[in-house]
Amino acid sequence: MGAARGGHGRGKWCTLGANRKGASDGLPRARALPSLFVGAGAGSWATLRGKALPSLLAGAGAGVNMAAPKWPPHIYRGWWVVSAAFFAAALNTGAGQYGFGIFIGPLEETFGWSRSQISASLSFTAFGSMAAPFLGRIMDRYGAKMILAASLGVIAASFALRPLMTELWHWYALSFLQYMGYTGAAMLPAGKLVGMWFHRTRGRAMGLTAMGHNFGGLTIPPLLGMILPLVSWRGSYIALGAIGAGLVVYSLITVRDFPSGEELREELDGTGAGGAPMGGWTLGEALRGRAFYAITLAVVLGTFTYAAILPQIITHLTDNGVGLGVASLALSVFAIMGMVGKFVMGYLAERRTSRYALMLNFVGQGSFLIAMIWAGNPLVMWTAVPLFGFFNGAFGALFQLVVQDAFGIRHFGSIMGVINLTTVISFGVGPIMAGASFDFSGSYTLVFAAVAVMFYGAALALTQAR
Repeated sequence: MGAARGGHGRGKWCTLGANRKGASDGLPRARALPSLFVGAGAGSWATLRGKALPSLLAGAGAGVNMAAPKWPPHIYRGWWVVSAAFFAAALNTGAGQYGFGIFIGPLEETFGWSRSQISASLSFTAFGSMAAPFLGRIMDRYGAKMILAASLGVIAASFALRPLMTELWHWYALSFLQYMGYTGAAMLPAGKLVGMWFHRTRGRAMGLTAMGHNFGGLTIPPLLGMILPLVSWRGSYIALGAIGAGLVVYSLITVRDFPSGEELREELDGTGAGGAPMGGWTLGEALRGRAFYAITLAVVLGTFTYAAILPQIITHLTDNGVGLGVASLALSVFAIMGMVGKFVMGYLAERRTSRYALMLNFVGQGSFLIAMIWAGNPLVMWTAVPLFGFFNGAFGALFQLVVQDAFGIRHFGSIMGVINLTTVISFGVGPIMAGASFDFSGSYTLVFAAVAVMFYGAALALTQAR
């Protein structure tokens, strides 16, 4: 995005955190805001969502701050802001996905419900995706803080009320409540807050924030495993509700939707480089462009990994002669490598472009998913599973960066909400594909190969996101 000419003491138009690579990243440029005026004594206000955002002021000849470091070291406010999104993702993914199976046995024993009846509640994940456009528009209008706190409150209530269940429909109703809050707690706010508070280090910040999902998978199930024998499943759900309520309070204290001019200057560190445009396309403008549909197709194809592949990894390994203990260890390594992938690929998105990083990510996922077909070989397993986890983990962070780079931050919630709505396709079809693969061939080889082809297709789709 071009900048108007400006010199010493004169204002200039710029897009806050414009990509270092400029237009060469192949993504449509978001419209510039007259957001930063740099000059001796110059000042301005950029208006975002109708609220004034103080511009950065820099006097002529301003240099590097050479003040001696302080102890304890100062922590940039943005890290406190996104920490709420990190812990929200940890609770939702850790309890709602990784820890789900821990409750199946106790619920079967208490109520006599079948395993299929209990597991059917996972289908309500689709309703959370259907609510995404509505939540995204509210977030753009009123801020991520309100959506995050309200969604956490809904989830906390869904956990805390479960000890009162007596009928199967109670289980379904509370599960519906839980997954309706999932998108507003674990998905949309993280992208918006990272985009607002981080520009120079946005890729790494998004990766670290998205690690909350992996962190929840590594911590919540062991926690539940310890407390469930002591306080039963009812007490465990009360504990999860209490954690959720605590996170509501934490998010209300720590989250602020907009950084001040001084805080932005601190994060930019005087460089003004990196990050997504602070302005942006409206949803209507995005829908009229080819890039929106290319990115949406890539996201839909990429999310088949969550619905068709991840739930089958341990079963696939054990079916290929791997012991259950070794398979569980491999899945833990998979999750840890996912955390590493989020950070490393986020950094690559800063150094190159998010689109390039996501295309590389899809090729990596496809290649190592094909290799996992032969995971019965120990050498193949300990190579393919960790490396597939590396690329798989980075996907959730990278596609949000691509959306921000393509369309900006201002209407991110509305645009991301519509894109998230389309994942109903992958979450609805993915489990059916996995089941059909096993029923037809007695293995998951066919679905692994099919999803690998989808990954390559997603990489090709991104070549059209210009």
